[in-house]
Amino acid sequence: MRRTCLAIGIGLALVSCAAPLRATTVCVLTPRLAPNTRGEAVAAVPFGSPTILSTESLEEVRIEREGELLWQRRALPGQPLEGPIPWLLAPIRPGQRLVLMLRPQGVQDDDYAVIVLEGDPADRMERAQKDLEKLGSDPKAWWEAIQQAFDRGDISLGLALLYAFEGPGSPRIDHLRRAVFAAGCGTN
Repeated sequence: MRRTCLAIGIGLALVSCAAPLRATTVCVLTPRLAPNTRGEAVAAVPFGSPTILSTESLEEVRIEREGELLWQRRALPGQPLEGPIPWLLAPIRPGQRLVLMLRPQGVQDDDYAVIVLEGDPADRMERAQKDLEKLGSDPKAWWEAIQQAFDRGDISLGLALLYAFEGPGSPRIDHLRRAVFAAGCGTN
């Protein structure tokens, strides 16, 4: 049985029902989360192959569709899962819903933070993919695309671009990546 509890904002609080009110926070930077009206943590995915990035060390990452396990990665003893995790499945399609399950260090084996990954509408995903392909490996073009997304309030796209594995390294972009990672989910 999975026992989870959502907190406000883009961080998730995981509460173990077996332990007396011991909560572990899971801060997910990308894909960007927002609670929906049903209390689910939903991450709208602008690119078919999102980067998964939590600021916490994880014991396990699972991706499911309708209860079927599609992909799983477990930490080795003494080697937690850290840093960005590339998407290793077929790209998410527009409107497709998958379930991302994260288990941070120090929680029971059946306790997960549960996030619904949902492909953006087809026109948005197609536009985002075309824009991504046009960026190539030019750090200046990437910086401008990231800034434009943030300037128009599209945090989901801005973070997806910032942490995309296709993105180039540059002092300016790497500094922003470190600063956003260090800020985490704030005080939510």
